[in-house]
Amino acid sequence: MITRLADAYTTTTSPAFNYSLEYTSILHSLEKLDTSTAQVLLKLNMDQRRYDGSISREVNLRPSDLSSVLKSSKRNEYLLSLLKNDSPDTSAEKMRLHPNLCFVTHQLNGATKLIEDTFLDKYFELLCVRHPYYLLSHWESYVPLLGNSPRDFTLWVDFSGNNVPWFIQRNMNLYLNSDQVNRAALCVVEILQQTFQKLTVNDSRRVVIPFERFVLQPRQIVAEIEEKLPVGKSSSMSNILKKEKVPRQHINSGRNLPIYRRYASGALNSISDMRNDFKEKELAAQERLSPEIFNDLRQLSDRYFKEFGEWF
Repeated sequence: MITRLADAYTTTTSPAFNYSLEYTSILHSLEKLDTSTAQVLLKLNMDQRRYDGSISREVNLRPSDLSSVLKSSKRNEYLLSLLKNDSPDTSAEKMRLHPNLCFVTHQLNGATKLIEDTFLDKYFELLCVRHPYYLLSHWESYVPLLGNSPRDFTLWVDFSGNNVPWFIQRNMNLYLNSDQVNRAALCVVEILQQTFQKLTVNDSRRVVIPFERFVLQPRQIVAEIEEKLPVGKSSSMSNILKKEKVPRQHINSGRNLPIYRRYASGALNSISDMRNDFKEKELAAQERLSPEIFNDLRQLSDRYFKEFGEWF
């Protein structure tokens, strides 16, 4: 959904994944790369991605992928660029029309300082957050893929001869000794703790998007994006939001896509159900998690409400 929001602006490239950017930032945060080397790698990566995008090289044409350019508002431009000659004028024009490279990252909030310090006022961020209870089912389905699926590219670190996801930095022993659902909760806890730590520093280059507030009342957040970031206005924003079922009456009443079904999308659709839905999520977490891990999750829940307010 957020990729479609970013894609609505003509000044951005079609949102894409960039694992090299993530790996460089993570290795630097773990002190495996010195700052000078890491910054050179980042800058080279941006130059390469900007040029490749200008001639539609390595664009994602898989129709079913959420990041496919076929879902982009700029799809016709990318398809036409595939057929054009690789000339300086062609690539320069594309870069002029879409000066803002747009990348989608996951779990990176504990490792963005390198990017922020490297690109300074040329770096801008849409940071989307969601209440931790609503992330638990997704992470429970994802944890078994970590290190086992050819589709997973998460970096791991060695801890006492065991592999642990790089973002598990405070609870490595607990992670290794936990079952699947408790490991999932620890992933949510660690990532959200890193996010809140990041948010202790105000940054004019950042717009925070609380998922619940955005899907119910998006206009204020869209206005903040267009005020703070150099993206201009979008003539297609209303149509794109409508396609994403935003605004909606219930936070779970989104599009019926497989990836969204993990969050019970569409299961409830009345405003009065949202409070009960939250209570059910909390009770389910309490029943399934160890007391120690549930306490961490509940503390994050309280902080989430303090930071972003209730939606029900």
